[in-house]
Amino acid sequence: MSTSSRRLRLLAFLFLVPLGLVLYALLQDGRVHWALSDEQQMRDWIVAAEKDPEHLLPVHKSLTGGYVGAEYIVPHMQQEIARIVQDRGWLTLRGLLAHLAELCALAAALTGLALLGKLKYDALRSMRSQDYMLQHLTLAWQRVTQLIFLDVALLVAGISLCLLYEMVWAYSNWDRGGAMPLLFTLPLWVVLAGGVLLLRSIRKRLAPLEAPAVGLLGRELPREHAPSLWRWVDDIARTANAPSPDHIVVGVDRSWFVTSSQVFLQSAQAPLLGRTLYIPLTYASAMSQDEAGAVVGHELGHFASCDTEKGSQLSSLFHSVHSRIHTMLDDNDSDPLLAGPGIWVSLYFLERFDQAFHHWSRRQELAADEVGARVAGARTFASALLRVCALSELIDLLLASPQTRNIVQALNSHMGQHALPVSPHTLEHRVEHPFDTHPPTLQRVHNLKVALDEDLIRQASRPASEADSQWFNQLLADTAHAA
Repeated sequence: MSTSSRRLRLLAFLFLVPLGLVLYALLQDGRVHWALSDEQQMRDWIVAAEKDPEHLLPVHKSLTGGYVGAEYIVPHMQQEIARIVQDRGWLTLRGLLAHLAELCALAAALTGLALLGKLKYDALRSMRSQDYMLQHLTLAWQRVTQLIFLDVALLVAGISLCLLYEMVWAYSNWDRGGAMPLLFTLPLWVVLAGGVLLLRSIRKRLAPLEAPAVGLLGRELPREHAPSLWRWVDDIARTANAPSPDHIVVGVDRSWFVTSSQVFLQSAQAPLLGRTLYIPLTYASAMSQDEAGAVVGHELGHFASCDTEKGSQLSSLFHSVHSRIHTMLDDNDSDPLLAGPGIWVSLYFLERFDQAFHHWSRRQELAADEVGARVAGARTFASALLRVCALSELIDLLLASPQTRNIVQALNSHMGQHALPVSPHTLEHRVEHPFDTHPPTLQRVHNLKVALDEDLIRQASRPASEADSQWFNQLLADTAHAA
């Protein structure tokens, strides 16, 4: 479904549905007024007829029920007036129910307006202040959840009041076949049932955001088990003027990244808390130590200042929103009609905040790039960027191959004999990260003020040397001894 189509459906739900409910409630209110108006007209006609019986005034067919003889008109009207007077209490109740249904529909429309206005306001403020977005992203999600739930609840209440109106009418007109018109309310009962199920769906799907967390296949290397690796990382942290990580995890299923979120390892009973650096054995075995150091410097650069640390936290929060919405989309096949409004609102939420998030995320990445360049030099870091992107494409191909049994061995075997292709697609590639959407590699290289010449491409695309594939194993040599 396109963005414009999704917007139209959301607007139709927020405003056209309440409009339809208002019109139906107005019709019900009109039926009360018509009954009272008929009573007054009949009283006026009888008075006029008594004053001038020879010149009876014309009578509307609705006031006589089809009677034509003059001798039947007055008794019939008196009977109808008596019935309306006897029904006055029920008429008052029906009028109250109709007014309440109108108020519910209008309140639902105002709630929809408040929802859209709040999202627009928060998104504009988030573009201007990273602090505001970090502090209000979770709160904005909660407000959206509350407002869409309130909107649907008001609609359900309005429909319930309309149905109660019809039940009251049927009860007060039971002796005149009042039960039959109830059959025409069956569609309203179906809509009511759908509304109740929609409330349950929204409550379930738009639950509060959970604390950001990352699940990894990997192994933690404590400081006492890998002292050489930790010394190397500590040296990079000092050069980058950034704090050292609290945990180092090695694995094969991700690219380089750091996070302040909880990290859950399959082999660990408790999550890792604090700053975690993830080192992929796949990439580390196909890059030089200087290139890897530049990438680690970039990653630790996310913690080099308060602003970049905030950016890392913001990325984790936004990832939680993405995960929640993707879960909703995956579950959409089971009940697409009921999931629709919740998904439309969620995607609109994502759309409003996406621009602000990418604005701050790109600034964060470019600032971290400068730290990586400071660690090993701008040209080395630019080479590392190109090599990581090219490796990412190759690793994806190897992982997709059914013949790959050990991804690190398969990568080393391939890289020992072949150069990496650095194509235009590579230059537009965005490095995969659990949280961020990185700027295109070409933009990042240009921002480093490094010439994208043949020497740089040749360096980035070179086959892996023995030094490339062995330096990390040498750092881990004392890990096996300590174990």
